[in-house]
Amino acid sequence: MNIKLVSTYHLIITLSLFFASCNTNKSSFNMNTIYVEKLNALEASMISYMKEAEPSYGHDDVNKCVDILKEYLQKISESKSKVEGEEIVESTVISMNRLNEKCDYGLIETGEREQIADIIISAAADKGYTTLEEDITEEWREW
Repeated sequence: MNIKLVSTYHLIITLSLFFASCNTNKSSFNMNTIYVEKLNALEASMISYMKEAEPSYGHDDVNKCVDILKEYLQKISESKSKVEGEEIVESTVISMNRLNEKCDYGLIETGEREQIADIIISAAADKGYTTLEEDITEEWREW
């Protein structure tokens, strides 16, 4: 079996187990494979670009980006109020700003910006804190 396929399979299993453990409360939040797919697509986009160019970021930065979003998804799923949800969004966006700055603003380009905002907005909308049409990241976002 090809190492890339094994790594992808391992990532999918790990994320699936992670997300399954996130949905232990009885809230309206629906943690499902859509988030796994969105994270995988984001990671694949960043890694693909790394192969085509010499960006100002590396695999560790991509992993950190995905980790920030996984932490966000866990925290938003456990949140109890819209105010708490907004604080989680703010903290996450600021963390992404710092990571992107560390990477000389090259980690989060247009495509990645849309993917990251979609993950954040969709999860908050699943909790009932916002709508899919409202960009709740805009207030703090520098990417």
